[in-house]
Amino acid sequence: MPSLSTSCGWLAACLIVATASVPLLHRLIAQRRAAPDSRVTQVHVALGLATAAMAMLHTLVILPSLGSPAAVGGGSLALGPGALAVFLLMAHVGVGLQLRSPRLKDRAKKRRLHVLLALGIALAAAAHVVAVRRAGGASAEQGP
Repeated sequence: MPSLSTSCGWLAACLIVATASVPLLHRLIAQRRAAPDSRVTQVHVALGLATAAMAMLHTLVILPSLGSPAAVGGGSLALGPGALAVFLLMAHVGVGLQLRSPRLKDRAKKRRLHVLLALGIALAAAAHVVAVRRAGGASAEQGP
């Protein structure tokens, strides 16, 4: 049975995919970006905040397990990308909340930063999962 930290990690990963899907699907279907005050943006923000909360919960519940063979085996190859992903996620949320303002100056610049941060989160989270799974033992069965 997966641990709480593993379940939180996989749930955070699923929320990342769901959160990213909302504006991307809207763009594909509507052929334009969603307005900052639209329902699509509200759903994206709600899912994004849930993602950030779940990532923080994953980080908090994993702390007692840092001495486990899986954590020691993965070492900084697993912890580094995970910490980077959480840091980028918090920055991403901050930029995203700025984008909600309809009167934001330099919106295009902030949007590009928001997308770059999202790509960084995806890469760091993927590197974290791969490193944890390669650590062997229980981690190969548990995931992030």
